[in-house]
Amino acid sequence: MNSSRFWTKLGLYGALVTAWAATMGSLYFSEVSGFTSCTLCWYQRILMYPLAGLLTLGILRRDPHLPHLVLPFSLVGQGFAVYHFLLQKTPYFGSPSSCGIGVTCATVWVDWFGFITIPLLAMVGFMAITTGMLMVIASDAGGASKTWPYKWPRWPVPFVVLIAIGLYVAGASRAGKIHISVPEVVFPIVSDLPFLELSADPTPTPAPTATPTGLESGAAQFALACASCHGEQGVGVEGLGTALADSPHVSGLTDEELQAVIRDGRAADAEDNRTGIAMPPSGGQADLTDLQIDNIVLYIKSLQ
Repeated sequence: MNSSRFWTKLGLYGALVTAWAATMGSLYFSEVSGFTSCTLCWYQRILMYPLAGLLTLGILRRDPHLPHLVLPFSLVGQGFAVYHFLLQKTPYFGSPSSCGIGVTCATVWVDWFGFITIPLLAMVGFMAITTGMLMVIASDAGGASKTWPYKWPRWPVPFVVLIAIGLYVAGASRAGKIHISVPEVVFPIVSDLPFLELSADPTPTPAPTATPTGLESGAAQFALACASCHGEQGVGVEGLGTALADSPHVSGLTDEELQAVIRDGRAADAEDNRTGIAMPPSGGQADLTDLQIDNIVLYIKSLQ
């Protein structure tokens, strides 16, 4: 019985912690980091968010049918997450295309260590919840009986919920403080260094030759990586991306600066970000080569 209690509590509370961590993490990515959710992301949210409330209420009520209520959500969500990860990281489902307005499902917002993406995090979360529920069922605590064979404490539940919400609020507050401190501390210090000699008339870097092949490749890559937010031919999409065609801001950037913007992306709270929505590095296409980015720059410059 002691072993059964241990596995039951581990499965229940492990799933509860996972669901709340995934929910708060998802909200942090979208509401604080400014990452725009794609269609598959919304499907996974629809399946993950209810689990945070369902597990909370189910554990508080000591509902013996809880594992069977949770498993349909976690199993279907795991399927969506696996498909989303394979879509981003493998060629098995074809090349992504810009078939409409909005971020494509192949957009990679984070790419930690070259393989950890948001769909992978969701996949691990759904898998952990599924494993927890199977552990509960296997320990016979969630069987056909109408009552649990023993009672477990309810007090950890509100602590888990409050800690998850508290971490989210703390992260959001910290992000706000960092945004305020950057222009006040970093730029004045750098600009006032006496030993920096900035040339008043810097020699411009020659632009790459705009060959037809380079422009055609740049237009194709722009359609895949940029058009869903910046519009076809760079005319912009309201609420997503600014216009790149006939843009004084773009015209004032050197090729190297424009390449850096594309490669590094732009945070939602960047000083010159007028949309409040983050731009993913490499347009969300993590495998873009330097040559492909050069061709995108050629294409964007041709729109000026």
